[in-house]
Amino acid sequence: MVEQNVIVVEVGSSKLSCIAAQKGINGTFNIKAHATREYAGFLEGAFVEPSLLEDALKSLFTEVQSVYKKKIRKIFVGVPAEFSKVASAKEQINFRFKRAVKQSDIDALLQEASRDIVEDNMEVLCINPIYFEADDSRKTNSPIGIKAGKIGAELSVVLAQSSFISSFNRIFTDMGVEQVEYLCEPLSQAMLILEEEERERTCIVIDVGARTTSVAFVKGEGLTNLTSFSMGGSHVTSDLSEACGISYNDARSLKKQIVLSLKGEDGDFYDLMTFGGRVVKIPLSYANEVVMYRLNLIAKTVNECIRLFAKEYVPYYPIYLCGAGVSKIKGGKDYFAKCINRNISYGVPPIPAMNKPENAAMLGLLNQALNEK
Repeated sequence: MVEQNVIVVEVGSSKLSCIAAQKGINGTFNIKAHATREYAGFLEGAFVEPSLLEDALKSLFTEVQSVYKKKIRKIFVGVPAEFSKVASAKEQINFRFKRAVKQSDIDALLQEASRDIVEDNMEVLCINPIYFEADDSRKTNSPIGIKAGKIGAELSVVLAQSSFISSFNRIFTDMGVEQVEYLCEPLSQAMLILEEEERERTCIVIDVGARTTSVAFVKGEGLTNLTSFSMGGSHVTSDLSEACGISYNDARSLKKQIVLSLKGEDGDFYDLMTFGGRVVKIPLSYANEVVMYRLNLIAKTVNECIRLFAKEYVPYYPIYLCGAGVSKIKGGKDYFAKCINRNISYGVPPIPAMNKPENAAMLGLLNQALNEK
C-alpha cells in the first residue's frame, strides 16, 4: 500500500512551519518530518521583508527534505486570516419535479456561488455550506436524499489575496514543487477543534499568535465572518522589554515566569537570569501589570470585532482560544476571559500528546490536507 503522506506549510506571523505526515491509528498523525524557521513575518496583511521570505522557505524545506528523503511534488499551504476575507452567498436550484437531492445538486450550488462572488485582487479559496434549505424551509446540514422540488443554501465563500498566492506559487515553482494547494487556516483549525454538534450554532474561535490575532465566526461547515488585527504575544514581550529595561530575549524568558494570578507584595520579585549571566530582580506586581495592560488591549479589540462582525448579538456564543500568544502565559486565559467578560475554553486538537492550543492551526491544516488527499 502506498503511504499517503502530505506536506503542509503553516505561515505564522513570526515563523514558518512545515510538517510531513500521514494518518496514524485511532485518529492520530504519523509525523515523518517537522521543521520551523523564524522570519520577519507579516503585519496588516503584508510581509515585512518579502525578499527574505524565499530564503526562509528554502531553508525550511532543505531541513524537511533531509529527513523526509523523498521528492516533494505537492504541498498544502495555509492562508492566514490577515490575507483572507469571508463573503456569504445564497443560492437556490429549482427542480422540474420533486425528487431526492443529489451530490451533483450541491456541487451546482457551490459552482453558482463561485461565479457570483468576484472581488478585485482576491481569489476564491473554498466554498462551504452554513446550512441547506429544502421545500419546507427546514434547515439541514445533510440534504442529500431529501425529497424536494428545490434546494437552497447559505454558503460561506473564503477569498485569499491574489498576491499571497502568486508569491508562494513563484517561490515553490522555483523550488521544483509541481503543485500547491491553498487551505483556509482559520477554517481548517475550527473544523478540527469543534465538534459537529457545536457548529450547529455559531461558535467564535480566537487565535492569538505572535503578531496577529484572528476572530473567526464558525457555523455549519463554514465561516460566517472572519477578521484579524496585528497585535499578539510578541507585543507582550516587547512591552516587558521596554518597561523593565531588558533585552527582547530576556523579556521572553521573563514572560515564561509570569503568573498573572499572583498578587505580589512590595518585596516580591521575579528572579530573571539574563543571557549575560546576571540575575535581575523584576518587581512581580509591575511585570504582571505590564502583561495585563497588553492583554486587555488585545481583549478590547477582540470585543470590538465581535460587536462589529457578529450577524446578531448573542452573548452566549461559545468562545474558544487558540494560539500561543495568550495560552502560554500562566493565568493568561483566565485574565483574558475576565477582560472580554465571557467564558472561554481552550481550542485544542483532539490528538493525544498534541492537544495544546498552540498546535491547533498546524494540526487543523494537516487534518484538512489529509482529508483532501
